[in-house]
Formats: sequence, C-alpha cells, structure tokens
Amino acid sequence: MTSKLQTRREGKVLIVVNDDPATRNSLGWDFYGEFANIVTLAGAESAIGAIVLTGAGGFFSSGGNVKGLRERAVMDEADRRAGVNRLHDMIRAMRACPKPIIAAIEGGAAGAGASLALACDMIVAARDAYISIAYVKIGLTPDGGATAFLGRALPRQLISEMAMTGDRMGVERLHALGLVNHMTDTGHALESAVARAAALAEGPAQALAGIKRLIDDAQHTSLDSQLDLEAESIARALGGAEAREGIAAFFDKRKPEFPRG
Repeated sequence: MTSKLQTRREGKVLIVVNDDPATRNSLGWDFYGEFANIVTLAGAESAIGAIVLTGAGGFFSSGGNVKGLRERAVMDEADRRAGVNRLHDMIRAMRACPKPIIAAIEGGAAGAGASLALACDMIVAARDAYISIAYVKIGLTPDGGATAFLGRALPRQLISEMAMTGDRMGVERLHALGLVNHMTDTGHALESAVARAAALAEGPAQALAGIKRLIDDAQHTSLDSQLDLEAESIARALGGAEAREGIAAFFDKRKPEFPRG
C-alpha cells in the first residue's frame, strides 16, 4: 500500500484516510488503483460492514493534482483518456462495492475530490466545509461522475451554477437540499461518519447490498422495470437467513443478530 493511503479498523468499520496534507490530499493514478482495490477487497470481507473515507489534515481532497494534469495535457488523446478511465474504474468499484461507503468531509472537496465524495453512499461534513466542481476554472469539464451524481440529486440550475462558475458551494446549503446527509461541528466529521457506519455495519449485509443495487438501478430504469427488480430482490431476500432472523426478532421484541458471511 502507498504511504499516502492509510487504513485502520474500528470494529466492523474500515476507515480509509487519504494522507497527503501537503497537497491537500490530491488524487492521482496511484490513489485510483489503490482505493479501487481496497473497496473491492472490503466488499468481499464478511468482517467489514461499512467503509468511511476521509482526508488528513482537515481537508477531504483538492482533486486531481494540477502538476499531473499539466503532464497529461501534452499526451495524445488516447493516453489522456486512459488516465480518466482509471478514475472512472475506481468510481465503478465504489458503486459495485456491496458495503455502504460514507465520506467524512472536513475543509472541502474539490474537482475529482468532489466526485469521490459524491460517489459515496452518504456524506457527513463539517458545517463550514464546501464542495466545489472547479474544473471550469482551468478550462476543463467535470469527470468522475460529478454530473451524473449531481444530476440525480440537484436541480439543473444549481448544477449549472456549480459547474459553470466553479464556485464553492457551502455544506449548509447542500445539506438543506439533501445532498449532504449530516452536518457536524468542525473536526467531528470523521467521528460522526464512523458512528453512522458502525450502525450500518450491524445491519443485514445482503439486504444493504440489495438496497444499494436498487438505488443505482432506479436511476436508469423505467417504473415497470424497477418494480420487477424490487419484486425479484425482496422475493429472494424473504427466503434468506437475514429475513428469518429479522422477522423472528420482530416478533420476539428483541434486537436482531444478523448472520455474517
């Protein structure tokens, strides 16, 4: 593992820290491949129930390293596209991971760092933090799924403001619009995110994975198709060990102890 990506476990929660405060935790090819591998392995590990991603030094991520962008600018288009594909492969790995992923944002999340946060299932952020889709300020268009994730969550006019101006959008405004799940005082985003992740990690892993799939499917399927997917998912879940335990616990008036593995 690279020295810039640190991991640790707190119970069933895997905490991943982008530890490069000198660059405000900028992102590059090493990060994309490493984090994709981490979430893929965590997704297959029964002892891990949820993942929290944060940045060191009071800042989530400044996005793509501008020095790296300068180097890529002189490559041919195929090589430039290959670099973006590495980022997008990481985003796909995050969405394919069956475990909930929570972003803990202090300071800010800009550019590809914003895309990284938006690719998570939930966002916990300090109330003085911001999200910035700042590509336009250096003559670029967004990547990392920023327009896809924002397009599903916010009005077109607000996305236009964020992407066309590149201005910082405060967490308090984004929380009011539903993009940010929970606000904390400065310095407490990680603590709050880990607590939420720990609660999720005690839940039914297969059901949570199914919910994550259904949420993603709902973005591009018709109502009839989504109804079929929901019917297939719940019918399968009803025959599983998680449902047996959950239903039994309901009637026994006790907290369920969902099976692992």
